[in-house]
Parts: sequence; C-alpha cells; structure tokens
Amino acid sequence: MAGAEGNLGDRPLVSVVVPAWNAERWLDECLASVRAQQGAFEQEIIVVDDGSTDGTASLARRHAGVRCVTQPQRGPAAARNAGIADAAGEFVAFLDADDLWPPGKLALQLSVLRRHPDAALVFGDCRQFDAGGPRQQTLFDSDGLGAGAWGSDEILNDAYRRLLTGNFMTTGSVVARRSVLRAMNGFAEELRLVEDLDLWLRIARRYPVAWCEPVCLLRRRHDANTSRDAEAMALAYLEVLGRQTPAAPGAGGVTAAALAALAALEHAHLAERALAQRRAGVARRHARSAFAARRSARALWLLLRALALRDTGSVREPGR
Repeated sequence: MAGAEGNLGDRPLVSVVVPAWNAERWLDECLASVRAQQGAFEQEIIVVDDGSTDGTASLARRHAGVRCVTQPQRGPAAARNAGIADAAGEFVAFLDADDLWPPGKLALQLSVLRRHPDAALVFGDCRQFDAGGPRQQTLFDSDGLGAGAWGSDEILNDAYRRLLTGNFMTTGSVVARRSVLRAMNGFAEELRLVEDLDLWLRIARRYPVAWCEPVCLLRRRHDANTSRDAEAMALAYLEVLGRQTPAAPGAGGVTAAALAALAALEHAHLAERALAQRRAGVARRHARSAFAARRSARALWLLLRALALRDTGSVREPGR
C-alpha cells in the first residue's frame, strides 16, 4: 500500500463516522469521547442521521466542528457508507452513536498503522457497559483472544480464516484506510445485520489486518441493541457464510467443506433453539439444512427430534 497515506504524515486527518438513529439521549456523550482524543493527528467528525424522528440531527449540528449528513432511514451499513463517501481523511474510524471511545484510542491505533503501512486497518479490544457499570471481562478476555491466542505480532495471522469462526472485530474499535474502504465498496447495504463481518472478510482476503491489545471501544448495552437478537444474528451470519467462495484469492486454504461445516454448526444451533421453543417447522428446516451441509450424527438426531415434535406455532422465525 504505497503512497503518502502509507507514510502517515506528521498530522494525518482521521474522519470519524458516527451513524445515528434516534440517538439523541446518547449523542452528546459519544461526541465528547471523540473530541477528547488527543495526539499528532487532525480529526473531522461526520454524524450520519439515518432518518431519526427525534432531535438527533439538530443536536449534532449544535456541536462545533461536527458535520451532519442526513438521509432517509436505510440502515447502519448505508449510514456508514454515506460517511465514508463524505470523508476527507486518510483514515476512517467508526463509532456508533450510543457507544464511547476510551482516551488515547486514536493515537494508539494510528501508531500501529504507522508501524505497518501495508495494513488495511487496525482493531482493538472492546469492553461492554450498561447502567450498572462496565463489564469485568472484555471481548478478548471472554473469548480467549489477544496475545495468548494470536501471539505478539501486531499483524493478525490467518485473519480471514479466524474471522469465519467468529467476528471479534467490533466496528467501533476499527480505524481503516479510506482508500481500502472505497476499493472494497464499503459495507453491503442489503445486509442489516453482520454487515461488518462481511466487510472485514472481504478486506482480510486482500490485505494484512493489524490489531492491538488495549480496549479501543466502550460498547453500551441496552434494550434497543440489534445484536441482542441472537437468532436474527445467526441467520445473518449464515447469509454471510453463503457469500464466501473458497476458490477466490485470499481464502487461505479455507475449503468448501470447512464452510459447510460452519454452516452445519450454525443450523444445528438454530434447530436446537427452535426445539426448545417447540417450533417444529423451524427446527425441521434447520435440522435438514444442518444434515445437508454435513451428515453428522448430531444433525440426524436433531432432525429425528424435530420430526417427532408437534409444532405449537406460537413463535415465528425472525424475518419470516
């Protein structure tokens, strides 16, 4: 990745993209955490109001130095893409309007990119918090990630294969090169969930990916979080898996059989969930898909249980 961007000039410009939908109650605190970032860089802040019906846009415009882009509600992927299109910085950092950045996060991650001019992006750890305070364990802690799993090299080895089994790159912890985001056509706007994993996978097939150990995102948990819908997230993950092509460059040895095994595992989880809720039709569909993807004893057992179950019909599958 040659050129002036790769050299990280004395004071590079970072464009901070904040997608926001009805975020009036959180936006002040979010923007304050961005403005508190200090270091040898300049920053511009772009709030993309995604069809809010509250005072999100007017609140954003009251903040000096914040540019507010408005659009009809089109979802977070389209909102981030609008921010990328409007960005002037060499680097783009993302932060959802209900989340926060810890002090020093931008300076730390830019230093990683300075050391690795070929890296497309850098991500860090994430700590969740709610009204009761911060969680004790971070994402890396709870999932056994970080140096213990990846080693001390700041370039993540085999990033594409690792991301297939779990999305450990929280969007608000990412700082990416704008040129890469535009080369990859940004986030897939037809995806309303797991659109971040789809982009990270596409990037990891073509570019090195860097990481850093410290917490780079404070993620707020509340009732409106879309990621709380575990079943919808699983279905979206299956859609992203279906987009992967093992024969394409950058697959890193990932085979069609490996992708099928991942799909079978996810369908099995969904079948078990449906069985617990006595949704026989949904359980049968996912058990059949699990068995078709990988003919295992577990998938067969789930299918037999689903066939024997009487459907209560009380709960519908998300998106159906």
